[in-house]
Amino acid sequence: MPLRRWCDLPVVTGTMLLWFLLVVAFVLSVLRFPATRRHLGRKGAIAILVFRWSAFVAVALLASPLTFSHQRPLAQPARIAILVDASQSVEPKARQKALRQLRKALSTFQGSVTVWEFADDLRPMSLEKLSSPMGQGSRLSEAVRRIAETVRPDELLLITDAQDTLPLADTELLAALQRAKTRLNALLLPARLPPNLSLRLSPVQSFLFAGEEAKITVKVQGERIPDGTSVTVRVLKGRQQVARAQVRVVKGRAQAQFSLRPDRAGWHRFRVEVLPTAGERWTGDNAAEVALWRAPTKLRVLLATGAPSFEFKFVKQAMESEPNFEWVAIASLPDGTRYQQGTPSLLPASLHQLTLFHVALVLSPTPADFGATEGRSLWQFVQQGGGLLLKLSEPCVRASGWRLILPLPLSVTPLSPSAPLTIPRHDVLGEQLPEVLPTDAMWAVEVSQRPVQVALESGGKPVLVWWQEGLGRVAVLGMDGTWRWAMEAARKGEPPKQHRQFWRTLVRFLADPMKGTRDKGQGTGEMVSAAPKPPPMEWSTAPQPERVRAWVVATGGKLVTLDDLSKWLQQANKKRTITVSTHRPLSASPFPYLLLLLALTAEWWLIRRSGLP
Repeated sequence: MPLRRWCDLPVVTGTMLLWFLLVVAFVLSVLRFPATRRHLGRKGAIAILVFRWSAFVAVALLASPLTFSHQRPLAQPARIAILVDASQSVEPKARQKALRQLRKALSTFQGSVTVWEFADDLRPMSLEKLSSPMGQGSRLSEAVRRIAETVRPDELLLITDAQDTLPLADTELLAALQRAKTRLNALLLPARLPPNLSLRLSPVQSFLFAGEEAKITVKVQGERIPDGTSVTVRVLKGRQQVARAQVRVVKGRAQAQFSLRPDRAGWHRFRVEVLPTAGERWTGDNAAEVALWRAPTKLRVLLATGAPSFEFKFVKQAMESEPNFEWVAIASLPDGTRYQQGTPSLLPASLHQLTLFHVALVLSPTPADFGATEGRSLWQFVQQGGGLLLKLSEPCVRASGWRLILPLPLSVTPLSPSAPLTIPRHDVLGEQLPEVLPTDAMWAVEVSQRPVQVALESGGKPVLVWWQEGLGRVAVLGMDGTWRWAMEAARKGEPPKQHRQFWRTLVRFLADPMKGTRDKGQGTGEMVSAAPKPPPMEWSTAPQPERVRAWVVATGGKLVTLDDLSKWLQQANKKRTITVSTHRPLSASPFPYLLLLLALTAEWWLIRRSGLP
């Protein structure tokens, strides 16, 4: 048997013996009641029995395990904790001043205070010497929650700039403070966030023909940058600077545009940088890359029609006036023979051999001018990556000439030539087209078996449609008479800009600079400009002093200033009174003893008064 049980054995035995004696005494007092009644009478015997039983009850209370609760007030000093922001976002001079003032206030303070500092983590702080910022992050709400759950102070003073790089929900934080019965107070310091420049490029990847240039728009965004600040944007190819521009930041934004012209065929990578401004720490978003693909040749266009027309004449002039195009025009003479003209290096050309070309323009095809084998050759040309534009006219519509080239069901419906033309929203071809004037004739074009895009429409009916076919693109233009745009410009003494821009836009949209290239679709992923890395949250997250003020109000605290720091410490250290509850046995109370003494005295006095020995 354990030693403790041997020690408890006499106590248990004595208690049981006491209760046994009480029961025996109770029984004896009941048995002697008749004899006592003969000497004292009924009333006297009952009084003696009541006093004796009261004594028995008093003894039983002293021996019972019953307890009573006792409460008493206890005065204690308040628990005070101070949490100091040690992140790099705090303005250094303000932080040093606050720490010196805190050390001065604590040097004469008579009380217990724990001082902590936080940034990425939480740690105790020594005020013997001023410490430098200890981390990049500023986990404000996490530090407050940990202090509330571990230290559980009555008063918590938060010295911070109110930046929180990994915030907790306000409800979670306030619940932790409420459980700890902690009143939050705050001393707000100014923040020092560094300026930051970043840039975005548009586009980040372009495909060009020889002689073409890519226009790259650089948008610079500045945070915490004064208006009028001049910044330098430059373009590098390898280590060589190829372009440079000086722009001014207005309302946090600036823009520059560069024209890049690769000097040889293949992929070219350019690096665009905005040079850091004074005080900028993060430069991971100051640069981006743009990738350009340049084809080995210029854009090559084959223009084919039956009998020459004004439409053919002015479209040919639009092709030959473009210095970055190489072209061949094929038309039929009245006797049925064909003649060709254009870039000498591409002559002679044939509709059966289209490998050298990027785009084929077929104007008003009819069975009298084109054969079925030529139509199949044009369709195969599209499947292999070429671009095909089929333009309708009255003879073509009457003869259903498109059936020679398009092996698809095509529905053509006449429209009013004076009806206005509109460009649908969000069409990549339509967004590039200039303003389009009415023409001699228009048809609504609908193609089944293919998901088509609409670039022009009239009264809700598609007039210019295009779609992806194999590796290339096909477009059908339900308009005839665009040559009148050029004639109208000549009548006004102006160059035919609108006509040429319309046709050149169609040709450039249908052309693929990577047609026939073995590495088409390869290497493009590695050339795409990666998104710049965002700056660390410590250098970009704005402080939220209103959030800290809301915590102070919710917990019944106050906002403290540097001048009031000593006064606040004295007020916070006032002794608090708590009520302590203790449970004591009845033997510690005087009531059982008084009852026992009163009962025995009354019984003795009553017996002596009646003359009993």
